[in-house]
Amino acid sequence: MSDAPIPARFYPAGGAAHGHPARLAWQDGTLLVLPEDSPPQRVDIAALQVEARGFNHSQWALQWNDADGNQLLMVDDAHIAPLRDAAPALFAGGHQIRQRTHRRFGAGILFLIALPLLLLAGFFLSIDPLAERVVAHIPSGIERQIGAAVLARTRAEGRMIDSGPAWEAVQIVGKRLARPAESLEFHLVDKPDINAFAAPGGIVVVYAGLIDKSASAEELAGVLAHEIAHVELRHSLKQLVKSAGLRVIVAALLGDYGGLGGWAAQLGELKFSRDAEREADLRGLARLHEAHIDPSGMPRFFETLAKSEAGRMPALFSTHPATTERLDALQKAIAAGNRGPVEPIDVNWSAVRKGLSTSASETAPGRR
Repeated sequence: MSDAPIPARFYPAGGAAHGHPARLAWQDGTLLVLPEDSPPQRVDIAALQVEARGFNHSQWALQWNDADGNQLLMVDDAHIAPLRDAAPALFAGGHQIRQRTHRRFGAGILFLIALPLLLLAGFFLSIDPLAERVVAHIPSGIERQIGAAVLARTRAEGRMIDSGPAWEAVQIVGKRLARPAESLEFHLVDKPDINAFAAPGGIVVVYAGLIDKSASAEELAGVLAHEIAHVELRHSLKQLVKSAGLRVIVAALLGDYGGLGGWAAQLGELKFSRDAEREADLRGLARLHEAHIDPSGMPRFFETLAKSEAGRMPALFSTHPATTERLDALQKAIAAGNRGPVEPIDVNWSAVRKGLSTSASETAPGRR
């Protein structure tokens, strides 16, 4: 066992976005993980993946997969020496990256001086590549923290429904759509808005008004599949970065993601591009096929909503425009796809709608 426990931050699969304090040590050729509020774990060295992260690679990410999913440990460079000395081969790749980073750091100062001007030019020409670059380097732990901030804001603005037929329906449909290795959370808000949105870190939020407006579990599945696709494609995170502005983008490129957290409250109101919506539609349809759920529920819900809300703008449409072009593309994709067998969703939908505390007559489109 190494001489003294090493401080770390533990991000368990499906756990809290802010992680938990933990202590680490090598013992008998394995990594001993001692979280403060959960049982100890032993991780074989062969299962570990090590990566240098953060600005100037000042942090180390230790990851492994087990039956619960992807597990993550973050260790500051100031504390990593005992682990690196005990398993030098494991850290060799990351150590070489850090050495190259340090050699280039001096030359990079000049680049950083010019970076704001370069970014400003890119901002007006095309911000998408910049957002893609930032998102590609955001650690999963930071992404979960942003998602947790969104969820906390949502809880503060409206009562969450954590039990009952409607909540159970959301969980049943969500579980049916989720893949085994995914860590997704589905939450229901007791608000009459016809709305749903996806947050970074695998969080999907559904409003009671949307449940009430859906005619079947398959229609709810269509909406959830679309939102899960936004999570999978990291659209919410990309849109958050694009909307945050030049200063936050520069900071994020340098490894400081704190500014993104301040924008988390705006996430539910950010609009996606047509390309992003089209991509999420097609990815969502593929997920419905994979789960053997009738995919026609997705366009059917949007069509019904567009007709019944004529002259008004439901909150869902303000961020997910249901254009004729988009609906036509959905119908064509469904017609051209290999549907395969379809299995009904085991949910009593009339009981779900009766169990809602928010009635459709109180619907207030556009209010969040």
